[in-house]
Amino acid sequence: MTEKTVVPGFGALSGVKVVNASLTIAGPFAAQMMADFGADVIWIESPLMMDIARTGSQMLGQQDRRNQRTISLNIPSPEGREIFLKLLKDADIFIEASKGGQYAKWGLTDEVLWDCNPALVIVHISGFGQDGIKRHVARPSFDPIAQAFGCFMNLNGFPDRPPIAAVPFVADYFTGLFALSGALAALHKARETGKGDSIDVAQYETMIRLQPYVLDYMNLGVKPQREGSQSAVLAGWGSFTCQDKKNIFIAIGGGGVLKNALHFLGLEFGSAEFPSNKPNVFKGTPGGTLLNKKLEEYCAVRTVEEAEAELIDAGVPCSAIMDYEMAVTHPHYQAREVFIEWETMSGEKIKGINVFPKFKHNPGKVWRAMPGIGMDNEEILSSLGLSDGEIQNLYEKKVIVKR
Repeated sequence: MTEKTVVPGFGALSGVKVVNASLTIAGPFAAQMMADFGADVIWIESPLMMDIARTGSQMLGQQDRRNQRTISLNIPSPEGREIFLKLLKDADIFIEASKGGQYAKWGLTDEVLWDCNPALVIVHISGFGQDGIKRHVARPSFDPIAQAFGCFMNLNGFPDRPPIAAVPFVADYFTGLFALSGALAALHKARETGKGDSIDVAQYETMIRLQPYVLDYMNLGVKPQREGSQSAVLAGWGSFTCQDKKNIFIAIGGGGVLKNALHFLGLEFGSAEFPSNKPNVFKGTPGGTLLNKKLEEYCAVRTVEEAEAELIDAGVPCSAIMDYEMAVTHPHYQAREVFIEWETMSGEKIKGINVFPKFKHNPGKVWRAMPGIGMDNEEILSSLGLSDGEIQNLYEKKVIVKR
């Protein structure tokens, strides 16, 4: 008899069943967040192609595939389709990530899935959406492609150089968060009405949604500039190099902060350079030139640790520009338990990022490492009523695999 993996009852999503058939980052990240919050997540992997999370060091997988059960299933095969629909019968949320319209091409339209489970929340993640211009809907996409098409990449980098992609994988991770929020909103409504929904999450639309500058262009004709390491508009807003060659980011904006900063630097709020009716200091003005010069001189004779401590005490928003080496030893990171340790399936210790955000009454947790390929095949299929012989037949036909 197949030993059952018990999903512990914990977290705000305890009792929610999620089926995730997505690869790489965006869809799996949404599913993993749900798993961290207590949902029972079944990860469907293709037996034909290994997930990118299982290549290289597998660190991506250890972080973004934890707390899940897995089955390796060829969904579009006749046998795979039947098993897939059985999995969805009592599921709350289904997540897939592919080119727009892929599941419809397999004959697995939203309507087919709702015939199986009328309350199912379906989340489609793609680069360019499920409808629109056919040529674009069918386009393949990765994170930087979405940044490029979504106008996001054009904002990143220095004004005198070509645009650069923001890292790491901001289009994927933000798309995952949009998918998560949309799925949970739809689940709330489905539980009220008994009727599911289909959510169309396009990576490039996630990228354009994150940009407030769009309104300036559409309504005022103002185009944003790539800023590099400092604001193109405000003085006292950007990265400054300290004595130890480390950098600090300082953000001087708003009346109260500006007063604090000017007083700390020995400058006068209410003077001709810094009039009292202006909450910000702009580049290109005498005050802007003076403020940036003072900050450069100040930072040049202090370590980043000294500058950060003094500016914080003075009420000026700032932070040393941290790297991982600094973060893992920082007392605030440690006090809030940002990093935790758990065991991989092979029993090795692995360190990674804790469950966020934190819940006071229904906290999430890490209860299981990334499972092996097809590790839970027998358990999941047995729970669907398949016999040992039927499961063996699926292995022989390569509808399912285990590695």
